[in-house]
Amino acid sequence: MLRTGTLTLPHGITLHCRSSGSPDQPLLVFLHGFPEGSFIWEAMLHSFAHDFHCVAPDLRGYGHSSQPERTQDYRPKALVQDLVALIELLTPGRPAAAVVAHDWGGALAWNLANQHPRLMQQLVTIN
Repeated sequence: MLRTGTLTLPHGITLHCRSSGSPDQPLLVFLHGFPEGSFIWEAMLHSFAHDFHCVAPDLRGYGHSSQPERTQDYRPKALVQDLVALIELLTPGRPAAAVVAHDWGGALAWNLANQHPRLMQQLVTIN
């Protein structure tokens, strides 16, 4: 079953997310590209729900997620901070089983993997 909701990150940003599976299963994070949103991952969320806790956020500035007014709040450093906080919130003390990303989400995921490799076991980019 697909769920939608908003997660508030410790630094005040909110991310609207689509999710499936049980929170006690390994985490899969799906990151969308430009100009899409979390909706592009719905088929994958259904497909992997049996074995994983799947979460697809609308990245900062998209959909119903936070939309700060300052352009500097959209720099990769800030967006990667959102991803770090999201993974740490959903799997405290454990890495995500995988981060799956497309397009702009792929660029952010590469930065995440480079700067915080402990937060994921695998990275899949689809470009």
